[in-house]
Formats: sequence, structure tokens, C-alpha cells
Amino acid sequence: MTPHSLLMSFLYSPFAFDSNNVVNAFGVVAVVLLCDTLYRWIRPYPSIPFHVAVPEEAKPGWEEGSILTNPQIEDPSQPGQIICYDPSTGRHLATIRAHTKADVDQALAKARRAQEKWAKTTFAERKIVLQSLLEFILRNQESICRVASRDTGKTMVDGMFGEILTTCERIRWTLAHGEEALKDEYRHPGLLMFYKVAKVEYRPMGVVAALVSWNYPFHNTFGPLITAIFAGNGILIKASEQAAWSTTTYFAKIARSCLESCGHDPELIQFLVGFQDCGEAVVTSGVDGITFIGSPQVGAKVARAASTALTPCVLELGGKDVAIVNEDVDLEAVVPILMRGVFQNCGQNCIGIERIIIHEKVHDKLLAMVSDRIRQLKQGPPLEIANIDCGSMTMSGRTKALEALVQDAVSQGAKLITGGNEFIHPKYPNGQYFAPTLITNLRPDMKIAREEVFAPVMAVFKFSTLEEAISIANSSVYSLGSNVFSRNQRDGVFIMDRLRVGMSNLNDFGVNYLCQSLPFGGVGRSGYGRFGGPEGLRAVCHQKSITMDRWPMLIQTFLPPVLQYPMRNVRDAIVVTRDLVNIIYAGWMNRAMSVGEIVKVLLVGANEPEL
Repeated sequence: MTPHSLLMSFLYSPFAFDSNNVVNAFGVVAVVLLCDTLYRWIRPYPSIPFHVAVPEEAKPGWEEGSILTNPQIEDPSQPGQIICYDPSTGRHLATIRAHTKADVDQALAKARRAQEKWAKTTFAERKIVLQSLLEFILRNQESICRVASRDTGKTMVDGMFGEILTTCERIRWTLAHGEEALKDEYRHPGLLMFYKVAKVEYRPMGVVAALVSWNYPFHNTFGPLITAIFAGNGILIKASEQAAWSTTTYFAKIARSCLESCGHDPELIQFLVGFQDCGEAVVTSGVDGITFIGSPQVGAKVARAASTALTPCVLELGGKDVAIVNEDVDLEAVVPILMRGVFQNCGQNCIGIERIIIHEKVHDKLLAMVSDRIRQLKQGPPLEIANIDCGSMTMSGRTKALEALVQDAVSQGAKLITGGNEFIHPKYPNGQYFAPTLITNLRPDMKIAREEVFAPVMAVFKFSTLEEAISIANSSVYSLGSNVFSRNQRDGVFIMDRLRVGMSNLNDFGVNYLCQSLPFGGVGRSGYGRFGGPEGLRAVCHQKSITMDRWPMLIQTFLPPVLQYPMRNVRDAIVVTRDLVNIIYAGWMNRAMSVGEIVKVLLVGANEPEL
């Protein structure tokens, strides 16, 4: 029996109307309503089990791949091939053919055929698919994280946070609230059209595309996939070449096996991996909508290419997120959050904390508290060594650029406390590591303050007034997310209200993304459009405005003869339309006069010369 049926049985029982039990009655109603809310949040939908084999390379003890010296994903001697390797060890995983324009065209054709059938499915059928996917994720959490770790060098804990938790919450919210967000939305028709029904229908676009980044290869793939298929779309997913191995050997098989096990065409979802030409082919292929997650430079190219066919885009282009720390905070509580915000996934987070702006009165205390913690962070390959805090940098060749950013800041007066250099692991020298870094005495005009670092770097700025903190925060061209820490709620809100960003959290880090009812996105150089929440679902839909007769047998639109073409007297038509406007929008006296004028015109004419 559901909470709703329990409530109904209670309301229709004699007990509910016993005057001696009014207080108890209200208590029971409150408890049942609470249970009903919780039930709608967590209730399981029907699911169908399926199985996908875990790649051997992700299993414990695997050491078969050769160690690559100075590994790169592209090898000039092997054009059109993606060299996949574990960035934490340099161990070769596979060599995969890069997809081309021909592959993109074929993928789009397959997805379109499958989407024609999928668009006719009910929300109940789509929920079975999502519930089946959720059940698979819950059963295979460790395997998913191991595959992501092998391909990107992230730790298992970072995978649990960024790959599993976020994806499960996206599915849960979509199951509980997605149908409500996409159902027909009735609008008030206004006084003029009082006899009409007005509504908005959310129809699937068709086949959309998502070009996603490598930092969370599972979640970044499945986030847009969940949204697209629940709205009735097919989807082309162009994964980063940096995550080609995990995408093709495991993640793609999960999505397609899920659809097939539920009785649907797996061609609805198409996975592509390739270089720049593949991405360009996806953008110009004729898809009906595009979501892009990546750098502003590439995002601008995507927008330009998409504009040729006027393809709508959602662009999430990274950030330079701040944590503004006021003087009244409890640093014992705040420091662990700052550490997680900076060093989660080795700093390779679009909403990671790139700038800590702290009040000068607690600046030195913060440094004293974090410096030893940062020095104690353990680096290494997470699947080879236990108890690793920070994994590797996923992209090759980043360490030299990061060292240059740090040295540039030091040359201008910044103070480097620890780190700031490439870390050569004694056992895995071909891994890609950058030492966890703490640097302070920074200014907004420094290069390290302007560019997205995307690395394990805690960059600290000082402020003396709230206005100065706001000015430092708003000095960046990036405007994605922000975090404010203050015991004084009024000060916290004062700061948040003045930050030019798409998202803010008070006394926390990044939790807006775990509130999947909220839209996610930035402003300015951080992009435009939103995914997540009702806005994200509707962003992959065509919004169709509909009007219908409210009482079709009683009243319909009728044009009096004076307004019908060809018009016999233009002046009479002008008087009628003018008075109609007055009746709807003018004061009561003018309304009454206008009613009289319309009746007169309809009966005898305006008695005014025709124009």
C-alpha cells in the first residue's frame, strides 16, 4: 500500500472525524504526507537486470600493458589512431581507431531511425530504462570507478563522488520529477482570450549531440544521455579522445546493453571518439541540438560552426570558481571543505575552487592549517598503490605550463609555500603528476589568477573589506560557480548577490550540482544555456505553444462582418478595434463608453467618413 492510499483510507475512516482526536489526526496526516514525499523520492521503478563484462585492464593486478615513454594520445607514425594509456603509470591500454566524418554520418542516420520509435514510448517505459541503469550502477560502482581511474588517473574516492554519486542523483531526480517537468504546461490565456485554453508542449528535438570533457568520463557521458533519452531524443555522444578507452570498452556498452535489455533499439545512443575533425563533423552533421563541455576556445568554434545551421547550443566552458572566506568563520570546519574543493580529482573540476579569497585577519591561520596537510597529500597510481590522495594529471604535457604559471606569479611577488613543480614518482616515473601546490600573495592581474589552472593548486588572495573580496572575485572573465563562507548569513548573502556567476553556495562547496533540481551553467566566458533541473530537460525539447477552445460547443472566435475581408468601411473597422482595446485595457468609464460605441457601429455604423 502506498503512502497516498494510506492517507485516503485514513481520511475516509471514522477516526478522522472524531473530535476527540483532532490533534492526532493532524499528526497522522503530516507523517503520511512526509512519507508520501519520501516515497516519491526513493521509490523503485521496475527494472531489468543486464550484464556488461569489465575490461581486463581495470581488474586488480593487471600489469600486461607496456610502459610508454613520454606517452601521447597521438603518434605521427599511426595517423587516425588514438593511443590510450593509464596517465598514472604510462601503461598502454589500447590503440583505438579515431572516428571520422563518415562514422558521424552513419551514427546520425542510425540514431534518427531509432529515435522515431523511441519518441513514441511512454514515460513509464523510459523510467524502466533509467531504473535498470541505476540498478546496474549500484551493483557495479567499484568497476565503473576502476575503469574511470584506469583511463584518467583519478582516485577511487574521486570516482565515487564525481562519477557515481552525481550520476545516481541525476537518475533519481529524473525518475521522480522528469515527467512533471515535461508534461503539458497550462498558461493563463489572459482576459482577451478567456475562452481559450493555452498550454506549452515539450516535444523531443530529435537527435541531439553532446561533446563532453574527459575529467569525469562516466558522468559526463551519462549526464546528457539520461536527459536526452528521457525527453524522447536520440543522442550522439562525442567523448574526449583522452577518455576513448573507457568510453568504447565499457561505458558505451553499459548504455546500449541497458536499452537492448529493456527491449529498445540500442542504436538510439551513438558513441564517437576522435580528434578535432570528428568533433567538427558532429557539430555540422545536422543534429537538432548540441551540448558542449570544454574550453572557451573550442566552445567558441562550436558556436560558430553551429550557427551556420542555427543549431541551438548549451555551452559549459569552465570556470575560475572562488571560495570567499569571511573573518568570522570556523576554520576547523571550513578547511576540510576547501581542501576537497581544491584537490578533488587533482583539481581537474570545472567547479573546483581555483581561488580562495580570505579575510586578512584569518589569512595566516589558514596557511598554517593547510600547508602541512598539502605536503602530506600522497600521490601515485590509485589502482597500484593504496591510500592515494591525489592521482595524476589526465592530459599529457601540462606540467611545464603549470610550472610556468607558478613561476610567473612568484616573479611578480607571489609566495610559493609548497609544490609548484612536476612530481616524478619513484616507482612510476612515466606517470603524469603535478605536486599539490600552495601559493599566496596573489593579485587579480597575475596570469595564474586569470587563466583556468585545472590542477592541484591552492591559490590564496587576501581581502580587507567585503567590497574588495567581491571585486577580486568578479575580476575574472570566467563566471561559472562560487562559494561563500561566513557565519553571518547577511554578509554571505550580501556577497553572493554581487557575484557575477551562474551559481553560488553559502557555507559549502559545489553542492548546487547535487541539487539536481537546479540548472547548471555560467555566464560570460563560462558559457550559456543550462543543463540539470527542469531547464536542462526542456533545453533538449522544442517548446510548442498550443491554444484550443475552452468551450467548443458554446463559444468560438467569430469575426463580425465589419472586420471581415474585403472590408466595406475601414473607419467602422478602426472604431471597433479601438473600442475593443479600450474594453480590455482601459478604465471602467472608458470601457462602458466603448461597449456603447461598438453596439452603435454594429447596428448603424460609425457615421464617420470612410478613410
